[in-house]
Amino acid sequence: MRYVAHRLVRLLLVVVVVTFLTSMALRFFPGDPAVLRAGPGATNEQIEQEREEMGLNDPIPVQYLNWLGDLLTGDFGVSYAYNVPIWDLVQERLPVSIVVMLYAQILALAFAIPLASWAAFRSGRVFDRATNTAAFVLLCTPNLVLGVVLALVFAVRFGWFPATSRDVSLFDDPVEHFKAYALPVITLAAGLFAGYFRLLRSDMSATLQQDFITLARAKGMPTRTILLRHALRPSCFSLLTAAAVNTGALIGGAFVVEYLFQLNGMGLLTVDAISRRDYAVVQVCVAVLALVFVLVNFAVDLFYAVLDPRVRHARALA
Repeated sequence: MRYVAHRLVRLLLVVVVVTFLTSMALRFFPGDPAVLRAGPGATNEQIEQEREEMGLNDPIPVQYLNWLGDLLTGDFGVSYAYNVPIWDLVQERLPVSIVVMLYAQILALAFAIPLASWAAFRSGRVFDRATNTAAFVLLCTPNLVLGVVLALVFAVRFGWFPATSRDVSLFDDPVEHFKAYALPVITLAAGLFAGYFRLLRSDMSATLQQDFITLARAKGMPTRTILLRHALRPSCFSLLTAAAVNTGALIGGAFVVEYLFQLNGMGLLTVDAISRRDYAVVQVCVAVLALVFVLVNFAVDLFYAVLDPRVRHARALA
């Protein structure tokens, strides 16, 4: 419990630092949110009154502490651009982003783990060289470029998927749900798959050279058992770390695919809020996404103990 508490404090500190730096960066953006809120034709007195009500005349640290205090009491504020409570926007948009990132993570791992395992087992063969080349090409292709190509081919050319996605519930219409998310998820998962594949293949190749693998082969164990039970588990630590760290890449990639496919998630909301100088919405979006990132890393850190008892024992003695 002491270790868990220590990790939680560190992760919450990350959220505070990220949101404070975001608050500072937003103040250097061109444009005055008070002018936008006051509307066209507003007098200088009206603009100054808006600045006072929004707290923009206070020093940046004071503005941040006021915002953080309201946030901790459950007051997320009201978006003046959308004229609705910010928490309502978050509740509407966050599930969409989580679904996209979750599907992309599952898809990338579902393809990377078996392909990397087999490529490591068949090291130097045709399959290994072909999959390595494909992974390298995907790794070098930006999400934006891949998304545009997929949209042009499968949405515009063949019409198999919608060019702009809409949120369809899995329980209302599973077919339309997966069609709506297919192109954004594939776009986001492609780069993840390439990184996971190359990392796991390298670790698996090293593990397969260990003495205990040679002993398992000498005992006549089936190849499937050797790969899945003896080689895959000790090779997953780097993959698990990469999956946690790539949560940040997933969030950044979600911004791209949501904007490209006009998917109403947190990424599109943040971009729209920045363009409208709706600072309160931007800060809440950054805080929520930063919290998602640190919680995922916290869960993965605890999961290490499940994979390797040595980690659990070391923490118990700490």
